[in-house]
Amino acid sequence: MNLSRRSYALIAALVLSLLTLVYLGTRGSRDTAGAAGEAAPWPADDPCVKDAPHPSVWDEEEPRLVTLSHGYSSKSPLGGEKHFTIGASINVGRNPLVLHTPLARRGVSVRFCAPHGKGLMAEAKGLSPKSVETSAAKDGAIRVTREQPLRFMVELPPSALRHGYSMSDLMASTPPRSNDAADYPVLVLTVSDPGLDAPLVAVSFTPDSAPTAQALGVLPRS
Repeated sequence: MNLSRRSYALIAALVLSLLTLVYLGTRGSRDTAGAAGEAAPWPADDPCVKDAPHPSVWDEEEPRLVTLSHGYSSKSPLGGEKHFTIGASINVGRNPLVLHTPLARRGVSVRFCAPHGKGLMAEAKGLSPKSVETSAAKDGAIRVTREQPLRFMVELPPSALRHGYSMSDLMASTPPRSNDAADYPVLVLTVSDPGLDAPLVAVSFTPDSAPTAQALGVLPRS
């Protein structure tokens, strides 16, 4: 069957229109699902995160603990036994801080809270940093300044996991592959050391993000 150029043009226009309708339909479904996810509340009285500070509130006169990374991987590039590690740093503002080695010996606590207020996923207390990325003086003093924060790493033992959870669950979102931080587990890290006036606490979420702030029940900065 021979078709004219006009017939080909009409067929092409029809196909393009159908594809456009399909795209708009799937996009609308995704947008609706995203809105529903953002509206899912994170109970303000969730005991897992109720004592976590608001990260945007920081007095530069005081030191601040910041989570840098956390993940589940092998120590060797060739594979082998996997470990869950957490990287963090102690930052200061105008006032330098002097700590001593061993840093925070048995003074680190780790807690993972399930997204959307679903409770505790993992918890460990009395941990010690596995590595400290700084050089100490001969007397063991570690000087922390604005230009030289103190970075360290702590390892989460498998015994920290609560029943039904695995290490990989600590990195997984609900729903899967979400791009909203509120759908991921929240890490609460606490460090106590004789050189600190009070324990430092850090959380892994960023409430400057409106969806995350809404889910966690906190107001983002204006």
